Amino acid sequence: MFLFYFFFSNHRSWLYNERVSFIYVNLTSFLNIMAKSFHLFMLILLLHVLEYGLANKFSSLSHADECTLLFQFKENMPINKYASVDSDAYLKVASWNFNTSDGAINGCLWDGVECRFGHVIGLDLSSSFLYGPIDSNNSLFSLVHLRTLNLADNHFRFSQIPSGIGRLSQLANLNLSYSAFNGEVPKQISQLGNLVSLDLTRNWDGLKLHSSDFQVLVQKSSKTLRELHLSEVKIDSTIPASIGNLAHLNILDLSSCGFTGTLPASLNNLTQLTVLDLSGNKFSGPIQPSIGNLTHLKMLDLSRCVSTGSLPSLESFSNLTYLSLSENIFDRWKLPDWFGKLNKITYLNLDDVNLNQLKGSFPSSLLNSQNLESFYLNDNNVTVNFYPFLSLKKLKYLNLNGNNITFPVMGGRTNETQAKFKYLSLRSCDLKDFPELIRFQNQLEYLYLDNNKIEGVIPKWMWNISKGTLDLSNNMLHGSIPVPPPTTKYFSLSNNMLTGEIPSTICELLSLKFLDFSFNNITGSIPPCLEKLSHSMVVLNLRSNTLHGTIPNIFTNGSRLQMIDLSENKLQGHVPRSLEKCESLMILDLGYNFIEDMFPFWLGALSELQVLILRFNRFHGTITIRSKIKVNFPKLHIIDLSYNSFCGDLPHQYFQAWSAMKETKVNARRGYYQVAIQMTNKGVKMEYVEIINIFSAVDLSSNRFRGKIPESIKTLSGLQVLNLSNNELSDVIPPSMGNLIRLESLDLSSNKLPGVIPQDLVQLNFLEVLNLSNNKLIGPIPQGRHFDTFSNDSFMGNALCGYPLSMKCGDSKASNSPKVSFEEDNESDFPNGIDWVVILIVL
Repeated sequence: MFLFYFFFSNHRSWLYNERVSFIYVNLTSFLNIMAKSFHLFMLILLLHVLEYGLANKFSSLSHADECTLLFQFKENMPINKYASVDSDAYLKVASWNFNTSDGAINGCLWDGVECRFGHVIGLDLSSSFLYGPIDSNNSLFSLVHLRTLNLADNHFRFSQIPSGIGRLSQLANLNLSYSAFNGEVPKQISQLGNLVSLDLTRNWDGLKLHSSDFQVLVQKSSKTLRELHLSEVKIDSTIPASIGNLAHLNILDLSSCGFTGTLPASLNNLTQLTVLDLSGNKFSGPIQPSIGNLTHLKMLDLSRCVSTGSLPSLESFSNLTYLSLSENIFDRWKLPDWFGKLNKITYLNLDDVNLNQLKGSFPSSLLNSQNLESFYLNDNNVTVNFYPFLSLKKLKYLNLNGNNITFPVMGGRTNETQAKFKYLSLRSCDLKDFPELIRFQNQLEYLYLDNNKIEGVIPKWMWNISKGTLDLSNNMLHGSIPVPPPTTKYFSLSNNMLTGEIPSTICELLSLKFLDFSFNNITGSIPPCLEKLSHSMVVLNLRSNTLHGTIPNIFTNGSRLQMIDLSENKLQGHVPRSLEKCESLMILDLGYNFIEDMFPFWLGALSELQVLILRFNRFHGTITIRSKIKVNFPKLHIIDLSYNSFCGDLPHQYFQAWSAMKETKVNARRGYYQVAIQMTNKGVKMEYVEIINIFSAVDLSSNRFRGKIPESIKTLSGLQVLNLSNNELSDVIPPSMGNLIRLESLDLSSNKLPGVIPQDLVQLNFLEVLNLSNNKLIGPIPQGRHFDTFSNDSFMGNALCGYPLSMKCGDSKASNSPKVSFEEDNESDFPNGIDWVVILIVL
């Protein structure tokens, strides 16, 4: 029998229709002659089954129109030609064509297509670079025999899920996860009554499902549904009690759906559940003890969802391998003994769960969890003895951030049979020294000892244990910069007291992706040999040292750099032209140096650049668009050119070109970076953090720009901060600035602006900071909305009247206060500028 199967399965290219029948007839005729025993009869029966399976798997489509429908879908579906190809993603529809060697058309052999009885019943186009919306009239929805449709991990450009999907009434498995769909989930999905599995997970917080449609979905699929994945689909209601009717449900993922109210008791009826994820919701009230009925659970995630109450016993969950209770406000509690009865547990997350006491000996019950591989106990502010963790021999990932960790004195080498960690994080644990106990952890790939109080020189044995990631930032380390092993990928020594020069041997770390030596006392110049790392490094941060000399041309074709921060040094010369080779660059900060150059207009060709900070340098000249640059900062959100010597007119052509600043809605996350902004108001520094793709700012203050504020500035309707103060602008404030509807801070102080304040500025509903002081403005101050909240300082140094000034309009004694000169106002305590702090978030 196995020989026959081998023969059939390895000659499938010609086993279709008549050919399959021919082989079957000849073989069965022969076997019928020989069929003199029950065993041969059974063999014939098995051949019937085999023929059925092969015919279904390899048959041509009996309906040519279904093949045409597939091909129409391919022809009408845009493809993302610029996506980077990896091992899990490829262009499946590339194999879909009508040209075959023998002239036959067989869509069943196309990638991702599954057939049965001459019909398409399955379509798997996951990770296929599909890019763009799908119309409800798409030919895809005419494949009415489809039982499985998988479009996961594509990019549908924030379009709505097409309602035409409701025509696929036989669908049993529908997967639209990770595909950048947006808007309301069509009610037609909730009426698909044969669903066994539905996955709408993580469409970037863009999907919404009406609570009534959610209830219909539960009712229609109560007899069939086995898996329901709705993570990050906004439902914003309570979980309906009817969910308890899904008697056959195995997997329920309702994480980050915006649910409110209490956890319904009917959840405890889902006794066949193996996976339950309710994390990231807003439930009130305690977890009911009856949750213990779910004895088949293997994974339970209740993190970030419970606001009150105590933790009930989970000891009946004998099959549990994954448990996360992180970031809940439980009543203060101690680690109970029943944790030790979860002897199959491999992942345990107790981050920030209001633990009361772990002082003294580690709970002996937990030491029974010998299968534990990952343990997280962050931010409980408890005292923990590190040594017992070494007894959990399978433990590879240990995170104890934000606790008081004690390390007993250990004499000699530790036992080789003890746990060998791959990941160890002891951030913010008030450590004073390098823990000797980790000296023999020679399998570490990730080590985080940042935000402690470790003093002294880094011991040499550290380089024997660090393999890939080492973060020693925010300590009190001194001495010269050491060089880690060549396998290092992430290396941070920021915010210490290190001295000396950057060693050239750092350039031998050819796997290095992240290098951060910021906020130290490093001297010397930037090593030219860093050119060797241009193809591997993603982040280069040398901020706030005393580096001098010019910035070398270390940037090469194929550079992967996304962030470069060389600010707050003593660098001179020009901006290196090799930066234009950094096609992936998102953030460039060269502020607070002595760079003397014209505006680097050629950076406009960097299509990914989002933040450009050149403040406090010696840049000069006019700012104009050069015709040879075809694109001009298409994704730029933040530009700060303040405190330089730029002159001439404001760059009105750039105002028209900065398309990303015209967006009033954000459709996608374009990076993992945040920018912390410090503004000074009356001597008080205020700081807030924004993700750069949802924050837009232009700061051209403290230069020598003259003339008028161009009308083109009104096109930057996505701006939140605009600072043109301390220049020589001398024309009226254009009323069209009222179009800057997202503006939160506007500073036009210390110019020569004449005329009245346009009434249109009252339309700026989000305006919180306004400074029009020290100009030549006259007449009444507009009234209404936010203008009623600004203080006198916003308007001083003009000839204005009306609230909040004491001078009423029409009074002949109206103030004619002279404008303070630029030189006199240079030290004003009003927000003349912005301090930018660029923070990389590594996920």
